[in-house]
Amino acid sequence: MMRMSKSACFMLSAAFILMLTGDTAAGVRKPAVAGTFYPSDSAELSRMVDGHLVAAGEIPSIDGQIIALVVPHAGLIYSGPIAAYSYKLLENSNVNTVILCGPSHRLGFDGVSVYGPGITWQTPLGDVKCDDSVCQTLLDYDGISVIPEAHINEHCLEVQLPYLQTVLKEFEIVPALIGYRNHDNIKRLEGALSRVTDDARTVMIASTDWQHYRPASQGWKLDSAGIDCIKRLDPDALESYLQQGRTEACGGAALVAVMRAAIAKGANRAKILKYGDSGDLTGDKSSVVGYAAAVIYKSDGKDTSNPTEPSGGETMKSDSSPKFELTDADRHLLLEIARTSIDCHLNKKPLPDYDVSQTLRDNGAAFVTLNKSGRLRGCIGYTMAFKPLWETVSECAVKAAVEDPRFPPVIAGELPELHIEISVLTPLERVKSLDEIKVGRDGLMISLGMQRGLLLPQVATDYGWTETEFLQQTCRKAGLPLDAYKSPNATIERFQAVIFEEE
Repeated sequence: MMRMSKSACFMLSAAFILMLTGDTAAGVRKPAVAGTFYPSDSAELSRMVDGHLVAAGEIPSIDGQIIALVVPHAGLIYSGPIAAYSYKLLENSNVNTVILCGPSHRLGFDGVSVYGPGITWQTPLGDVKCDDSVCQTLLDYDGISVIPEAHINEHCLEVQLPYLQTVLKEFEIVPALIGYRNHDNIKRLEGALSRVTDDARTVMIASTDWQHYRPASQGWKLDSAGIDCIKRLDPDALESYLQQGRTEACGGAALVAVMRAAIAKGANRAKILKYGDSGDLTGDKSSVVGYAAAVIYKSDGKDTSNPTEPSGGETMKSDSSPKFELTDADRHLLLEIARTSIDCHLNKKPLPDYDVSQTLRDNGAAFVTLNKSGRLRGCIGYTMAFKPLWETVSECAVKAAVEDPRFPPVIAGELPELHIEISVLTPLERVKSLDEIKVGRDGLMISLGMQRGLLLPQVATDYGWTETEFLQQTCRKAGLPLDAYKSPNATIERFQAVIFEEE
């Protein structure tokens, strides 16, 4: 049986594209969502895009070379105001090749599909050609092919084009859709992207929305977990969180691949430019979709203490103390809020209004621990900062009292006997080497599959554990074998805490 060359296979794929689209012009991908996701009238579309870019205002300059951007892909009336924050960074740039990466919403398939070379994409603002050479570079990678039917009605890449056509003078695209959102397909896209020559005129774009149709307060909890992985430039944690359901992003697989390829190209910083949700426009926060804009870049700065740590102090250096400060007044008030919240819940009374400092109004992660007669009576907390710190403490205090599954609910008569301890946490940081862990300073969270366990820093100190014992006991807390932390699939994260208690 005669075998066809790869070039011959491509020629047949291109011919199939023409039959599938029914276009008379060879190799044209016509707009699929003009008139629905964005205006079909060119003047109206230009006004919308220009308005979003103007409203984004002045974006802080990036100290270095932009490697990748993260953008949403919903109807532009909803996601466009967020996406504009990323696209503002490309204004007056010399970028001429844009590699667009996103998920296939309408067709499931194994591998990655590149809709080129030889294809021209149309929008109401004009035509955009493919960078044939880079398209072929991706197609030369095993598991990447041309699957036209994946692209014909897909919106996640198309809605990016009006912004690119507005902020860039001359450019070409490489449109890539990831199929099934599994590890193998992530590795395929990552490997292919890493083969593209790194230069200042090429940028990758990861197209993703975040959680869908939850109340904004719940949605932010999920979104913040994934967005924090971007800030920390930690694609391994993001992939793990997506698998565990700790965050949701329809384009998460493409984002993981882009992040890893960006790191391979020298990226060492990330910055979140804007977060919002659909309720910002509608005013209805009961059911929202989350959107985020971010930039991943190669910093020219001199701070190389952590090559994958975002600039601006967004995560902690290995040997630093907690980055925030709580005054004595802040600590006293948080303890009062914790005790009063339990009392109000048990006695069905409204929580009084509190005049809190800006520090306590900022989002914060915390655990509340209840002890009675020197023994644990309940402990609940949040590892992600998704609501004001004082609200986090209030909610966790009540949950520790009545929802810790290890203990019966606290009753009103017990309240005078309870001793309250609060631990305010720094952001979780992926452990790349066990040498980074310091007993007495760090708390640990270990995740493997759907199981995870967390122990606060003071637990290891109280029991006098060694580093190995601390790791083993955190595995035990997760319901895992004691040596599960050694598994290559285990995720180990550390954090620090400001710990204070009632006198």
